Amino acid sequence: MTGKKHCDRNLMWIYGKHAVKAVLKNPNRMISRLVILESRKDSFDANGSPRPEVVDRNFFDGVFGKDATHQGCAVLVNRLPRLFLEDLISDEADDRPLIMLDRVGDPQNVGSILRAAAVFGARAVVVAEDNSPDLTPTVMKAASGAAESVPTVRVVNLVHAVNDLKKKGFWCVGLDEKAPLKICETSLSGKILLVIGGEGEGLRRLTRESCDFLVRLPYSGNFGTLNAAQAATVSLYELMRQKEQNK
Repeated sequence: MTGKKHCDRNLMWIYGKHAVKAVLKNPNRMISRLVILESRKDSFDANGSPRPEVVDRNFFDGVFGKDATHQGCAVLVNRLPRLFLEDLISDEADDRPLIMLDRVGDPQNVGSILRAAAVFGARAVVVAEDNSPDLTPTVMKAASGAAESVPTVRVVNLVHAVNDLKKKGFWCVGLDEKAPLKICETSLSGKILLVIGGEGEGLRRLTRESCDFLVRLPYSGNFGTLNAAQAATVSLYELMRQKEQNK
């Protein structure tokens, strides 16, 4: 049984040592297989559940392709139950920020944003049902285990989701490199929805117009462009910095 031949859509492969170890610690995951290279035997408990299966590199090449950075370990697991926006905001006392991605299509960037979200205390990442990467092995590897603690919520329409969140008391802050306000010059207190646009194109017009205000990252010289993951990381740090400062 390999990933290419396996047809159960409720199962998925996850690879990479940090992602795999995070999955093994997640009680909400049902793990069907844990496969490792011989060189990884000391990293996984042979008496654990499930017991690791030692395979060769041909197995990994056949399932994930020769270019995958699997680091010699992978798990076949169930997909987590879908989470809806209403579930996410049910706790009104939770003031952790939300991140919304508007056409961020690069799987590496999505995974890196999940990782930054975990580090800086965001509660979830919101994406559109269409035109957004699924949580593929590439995304999970880039997230380095963060996808186990930071959920991804898919919505049909981003603008409608923004408006729903604003009714629940969220301030919608859009990142725009041409915005007059710097993020460090803006008071970002309360419940924050941080909206990040896709590489090159930025925020779509309707998404931009639905934001309460737009901010940009400060930069020196004439070059002020970051990719979506870098921009999210800097912005989330600033949100956390202001929150700590205001305690």
